[in-house]
Amino acid sequence: MDCLLKNLTPPELSVIVPTFNERQNVSGIITALSQCFENMTWEVIFVDDDSPDRTAEHVREIARKDGRVRCIQRIGRRGLSAAVVEGMLASSAPYLAVMDGDLQHDEKLLPKMLQILKAENTDIVIGSRYCDGGDTGEWNASRVRISRFAAKISRVVVKSELTDPMSGFFMIKRKAFENSVRKLSGLGFKILIDLFASSPIPLRFIELPYTFRPRVAGESKLDTHAAWDYGMLILEKTIGRGIPVRFISFGLIGGLGVLVHLMIFVSFFFDKLNNPRL
Repeated sequence: MDCLLKNLTPPELSVIVPTFNERQNVSGIITALSQCFENMTWEVIFVDDDSPDRTAEHVREIARKDGRVRCIQRIGRRGLSAAVVEGMLASSAPYLAVMDGDLQHDEKLLPKMLQILKAENTDIVIGSRYCDGGDTGEWNASRVRISRFAAKISRVVVKSELTDPMSGFFMIKRKAFENSVRKLSGLGFKILIDLFASSPIPLRFIELPYTFRPRVAGESKLDTHAAWDYGMLILEKTIGRGIPVRFISFGLIGGLGVLVHLMIFVSFFFDKLNNPRL
């Protein structure tokens, strides 16, 4: 038995896929990855935030038949960036890839990313929608403007000349990840920005163009909560060392509550002046 265990080949690459209500996409992701990596050892780790559609349960059903598939189910914890960090920490592979669970990223780029990391003096390879040859696909003009505006804001904390700092599709060497991991905030959904802003030395990077594909199933996670988390990430990486970002968050929410209470009080006070019988 010990001999058998010793002869098992560990994965060279771990693909981390954070999920929430992505049950319908799981099989498609595994099939796509299998077609990309026919001649190497790899694994895919789905990190699921306790999806109501039982994504984690479906992943475990597949994992019982396919040893390359693993599941981390997080209960009482949320957040894409934190999920990615947990997935990476659960892996021993020397190369770590991140892609979304909605099949919008082009998995065919992964072998080329791995080849570059092995051959070049590079820490991270990023799939970009904005470098030459890249495209946002079916995005409307409004979403493109929002994405580009968010990218401009990221320049406050990311000094590297990335064309797509908002990308959620990349591959990184474990050593580069480990150099940053203890300084990562884990806030929000843009782990790439967190990695670049947290690295003690500038990350050496290469960007590869790809076209963002239409969603196959599920729904977008972009909402006002995601925008808030993004703002908290930027604050964490700018003034968070001096003033805890949680304190800022609580202060903003508390201040808004006080403002609403004051407005109600002033409105009642003037009504009382105008109508003493109240």
